[in-house]
Amino acid sequence: MSSERFEDCDDDFKAAMGDIRTDLRVISKRTGEQKKSTIRKLERRAEDAERVLQEMESEAQIAPASFRMSMHSKVVKHRSDLEKAKRELRQASSAASSRDDLLAGGRTYGTQDPAVIEASQRNRLLKGSESLNRASESIARSKQVAAESETIGVETLEELVGQREQLLRAGATVKETDDQVSKAKRILISMGKRVVTDKLIMITIILLELGIIGGVVYWKFFSK
Repeated sequence: MSSERFEDCDDDFKAAMGDIRTDLRVISKRTGEQKKSTIRKLERRAEDAERVLQEMESEAQIAPASFRMSMHSKVVKHRSDLEKAKRELRQASSAASSRDDLLAGGRTYGTQDPAVIEASQRNRLLKGSESLNRASESIARSKQVAAESETIGVETLEELVGQREQLLRAGATVKETDDQVSKAKRILISMGKRVVTDKLIMITIILLELGIIGGVVYWKFFSK
């Protein structure tokens, strides 16, 4: 049975993803500061879900080999769901930023300081770099989970091969034992027949001896 902590983290992750999906469905209907607030809340929830998922990965790594494969499969599925939600969040955040930039550009067209424009562009580049770094880290973790799953699969296969060999040896031992039992049964039957034969021979000899004794007695005492 998987660890209780893994199951608790699984419940926490599902709850967090439920909240994220709910907000993602309504984010397109919101505008302005309300949309920004929703995006920030979604980012925090995504970070919480990421921490929970990392804890699940740690629990899966120390779980017994017989349960590790199913636990890693669940982690991989959760990772895929989280990455999909993050992509939707990045798209919503990018759309909101682009809209704000267009509005700001319309308001300050021809009057905005080039240094301010450069700083805004730098901030967008930094945000893009951070998004790429997070995506790269997620891909690296997914590759690590895949490699660990492959290792677990190999270990499980080796265990199954070992168990198959044990079953084959046990089957051979049972067959050998059955052969020995059959042989012993034949020997006992043969011994039983020999005992019966010996008893019949002994009874025959006793009867012959009694007949001879009877004949001698008759001849000695009654024949005159």
